[in-house]
Amino acid sequence: MKKIIFVMLFVMTLGVAADAKLPASYKEFKARYQNEAKTPQGAVKLYFEGVFAFINPETRAEGGKMLRYAMYADRPIERSTYYATFVERMKDPDYNYAFRSYAEGATPENNYSMNPDNFKIRFADKGKKDPGGYLRLGLRSSGADSPRVVWVKKYDDGLWYVINNAATYVQVKEPKSEQIRRSHAHDADYDEPEPEVNNEPEPKVNEINNNEPKPKPEVNNSNNSEPEPEAEWD
Repeated sequence: MKKIIFVMLFVMTLGVAADAKLPASYKEFKARYQNEAKTPQGAVKLYFEGVFAFINPETRAEGGKMLRYAMYADRPIERSTYYATFVERMKDPDYNYAFRSYAEGATPENNYSMNPDNFKIRFADKGKKDPGGYLRLGLRSSGADSPRVVWVKKYDDGLWYVINNAATYVQVKEPKSEQIRRSHAHDADYDEPEPEVNNEPEPKVNEINNNEPKPKPEVNNSNNSEPEPEAEWD
């Protein structure tokens, strides 16, 4: 009995560890993908992990590799014109809340606050099969009135991949803070302070070193024995 409980706790621990934090590298992401993308929901969750890794400038390079893998893309997404809008909206801090809107607990009222290291995606259904082996999967966004659909597909390796992600970066309701800012755009009390500007003139080139000590005059230490000419007096 103790052995069974221990095994159960160990398995639960592995599950928590796998979902507890965004993968730090593409290598870690790919290793997790082999297990977690065996279901359509697991593939979608990993897709969003790649998105949040890309949004962070410090992990953007690795996040790009993650998304390329999760979306079965044949080239880096940053170099693809097809994904240009997708990439642009992930990079834009004033827009990427659209991706956070799919996380459980993220709402316009709390400015779509969520923890990228610990989040759940809300699914509207279990998926509907389409011709060509695709599965239409509905996602719930707290910023949209109806589910947003992504297309996923299972390949010969037995894993699912996100083939069409366009609905995940469509505009959603603005965060509450943005709504307030917009409604008070005419009110100077809500203006953000302007950054301080240094109006002092830059020093001229010939003035830069004025504070440095002047070099001492050169002393003639030569052994020239010729006497200096005497001054002539009238």
